Amino acid sequence: MTNRILPCVGSVAVVAQLFLFLGCGGSNGPATTTGSAGTTGAAAGTTGSGSAGTTGSGAAGTTGSGTAGTTGSGTAGTTGAGGSSGVAPCTTTVAGTAIAKNVACTAADTQLCTKTCGPEKLGTKTETCTAGAYVEGSVCSFPAVAPSPSTDGTYMCWAVPATANAGCPTDPTMAPQASTACTLQDCIVCGGTTTGQTTGYKDSTGAAKPGFCTCQSGLTSPTWSCASTTAWPCPGNAGC
Repeated sequence: MTNRILPCVGSVAVVAQLFLFLGCGGSNGPATTTGSAGTTGAAAGTTGSGSAGTTGSGAAGTTGSGTAGTTGSGTAGTTGAGGSSGVAPCTTTVAGTAIAKNVACTAADTQLCTKTCGPEKLGTKTETCTAGAYVEGSVCSFPAVAPSPSTDGTYMCWAVPATANAGCPTDPTMAPQASTACTLQDCIVCGGTTTGQTTGYKDSTGAAKPGFCTCQSGLTSPTWSCASTTAWPCPGNAGC
């Protein structure tokens, strides 16, 4: 009887140890507490608090406010009636002689100037000091717009007529003479027609010349104003 109990006690001891072992690791043991969650490491680095660099406060350079230069408003020079196209009128030499064709000149004298030409001194021609004497230009130039007594700016006032006016002389010996008295109205051309020369004119010395004349009736004492065919605006140089 004794022998049966001892083995049983040994078995109980083994079972007890087994339970003890299981009690230490089984679910019946005291509940384990959940460990505190690990905290995130040190706070993430923040952006430095220094203010971002700002652009300098100096105002950007501005373009100067000066007004852009404008083209001058002066009217382009034209050949003046009885004047020059940008060239000074002829006066006298250093010696006091009136500048004219073939007059002697030196380096001290005016080298280039203009003299009036044509009827009523409408045009100009040049005088150039060349090799010790003045050489006269061959062309009598007229303004683009005809002056008075023209009423429309054209040279029709000096147009050579198809038929001679009844007031014009018909005898060459009685041809109009430059600078002598006359009685005709302005814009009447004597001395020839479109078909050819009739009387021509006489210069101030009385020499016969091919050309035409008009009476400057607008003057207080009207006189003939004459010019050669090559210094006449119509048909010579301006066209009518």
